Amino acid sequence: MPLRSLKDLLIQQLNELYAGEKHAGQVLPRLAHAASSPRLADVFEGYAGEAKDHVERLTTIFDEMDVKPRRAEAKGTKGLLEDCLRLADMENAEVHVRDAALIAVAQHVKHDGIAGYGCARTWARLLGMHEAADLLHKSLMEERNADAELTRIAEELNLEAVEATSA
Repeated sequence: MPLRSLKDLLIQQLNELYAGEKHAGQVLPRLAHAASSPRLADVFEGYAGEAKDHVERLTTIFDEMDVKPRRAEAKGTKGLLEDCLRLADMENAEVHVRDAALIAVAQHVKHDGIAGYGCARTWARLLGMHEAADLLHKSLMEERNADAELTRIAEELNLEAVEATSA
């Protein structure tokens, strides 16, 4: 799609977010299974549900714009999620260290979402699409909250990784 207007750019960003959320919905349950920490597993399961909510919001925005969503290639998010899967499949990794690695990559994914939803929200506002901007803001805040939650969990689990590897 040629980028001739801010609306074109918004549609491209929405498609990338849509593709990333669809992929996240598939990957997060596998990460939950790979996590050794029950708390981390629960968080990943919760994020899988959030990804579905984000897809529903994005679908609503596409409907309001009378645009059909395309599963655009979200190489950034997809690559980060593939890194998570690679780490999750490392059977010989110390479990606490693997959890720390999963959190780190998951935070990269969340930061990508924060950037994507933040830009899309701003562009929607500038285009006078206030309902879409409100929906994007909800997803943005969930991404920010998830990042903060992952930081809190990391502060706890990273200590366990240090203790496990220094013993």
